[in-house]
Amino acid sequence: LSTQGHKHLYIDGGLTIQSFLAEHLIDELTITVIPILLGTGKPLFGPLSSDVHLSHLATHVYAFGFVQHKYRVPKDA
Repeated sequence: LSTQGHKHLYIDGGLTIQSFLAEHLIDELTITVIPILLGTGKPLFGPLSSDVHLSHLATHVYAFGFVQHKYRVPKDA
């Protein structure tokens, strides 16, 4: 896709993100927090082969309550 001029892709869905992480195809990750407490939940991305230590790039707080965190994913993740 980069040969066609594409620089950014929006990847969504826990299993899809998990598979892209496993192939080292994600450089940056944006996680949006919505102010709702769930009684039970599921892991955000499902099981990973190992922990992925992210580097914080930015945080944006929206007036309506969402908080967006942007991280860099290390190349060896």
